[in-house]
Amino acid sequence: MIQKFCLIIINLIFGGMVLYSYYIGLNKEPELSLKLWGGVPAILQPIITGSMFISAIGYFCFTYNFLVNVDVENILFLNTFNYWFLNIVYLLILIPSMLWINLTFKYMKSGNPFDWYIVVAILFCIAIASIILFLFIVDTKYENNTFIYLVSVIGGSFFVFHTLFLDGFIWTVFFNKQP
Repeated sequence: MIQKFCLIIINLIFGGMVLYSYYIGLNKEPELSLKLWGGVPAILQPIITGSMFISAIGYFCFTYNFLVNVDVENILFLNTFNYWFLNIVYLLILIPSMLWINLTFKYMKSGNPFDWYIVVAILFCIAIASIILFLFIVDTKYENNTFIYLVSVIGGSFFVFHTLFLDGFIWTVFFNKQP
């Protein structure tokens, strides 16, 4: 039970810090905020924005599944990792997520390639942790909770699609291109 409590606390504290970092970043740097799309084509921007909201809903769904349907004492994700590793994976998503916007603004001001590599590394850390989290989601199948499981897998799929493909690939490829 303590592991589930820790997962709740991690999400409340670090999830709140992600939202707060975006709020502060966007308000502190309003002129740069408008340039966060970089060279991402205008036609893709509403798709990416919509995907953010769908991914957030998916995040809540699979987190609910981990909290309600997973037996802490008997789960071994991928036949190897106990429930504590789930907390580590969440931290590997949330901590880099709260650093992303300020480090992106730092790069936008400096133009330093090293700053860009840090931003890209952060996005890939999130993407890799999202893939691991998705594998954990898939591994939680219980026969009596098929609806929640299905919603978690679909939500996790959107989350991985967004973090890996849209953020980790599309945004990074187009950001430095001229619009």
